[in-house]
Amino acid sequence: MRQERKFVRFTTPLRVKIIPNKLNSEILAVAKDISLGGLKIILDKSLDISCGDIFDVCLLFPDRSVFVSGKVVWVKDYIDRKEIGFCFSNLRDSYKEDIYNYIFKYYPKEITKKWWQM
Repeated sequence: MRQERKFVRFTTPLRVKIIPNKLNSEILAVAKDISLGGLKIILDKSLDISCGDIFDVCLLFPDRSVFVSGKVVWVKDYIDRKEIGFCFSNLRDSYKEDIYNYIFKYYPKEITKKWWQM
């Protein structure tokens, strides 16, 4: 069953720091895309992260860092990596603005491309 997205997803790579509750260390990773609802994050295959895990993620924008909470809603295993869908929980309006400003400043063509697909 296909699920329709609530938010437009933008292909805008972003460095992130994952702070899982069950691990004692932070994990640096890359978000492959972002929306106001969540992220697709690329991880090392060996990491023990499962669907339903709840943790914090630090979005490492060039001019500031933003800490958000959420949960893993899907996991896909590949030969060389693992990708997860991370859904934000209670994202502040100011953080939504930070996400939009990041996309607008560094990836303006993504906004134009998505606009014409609507």
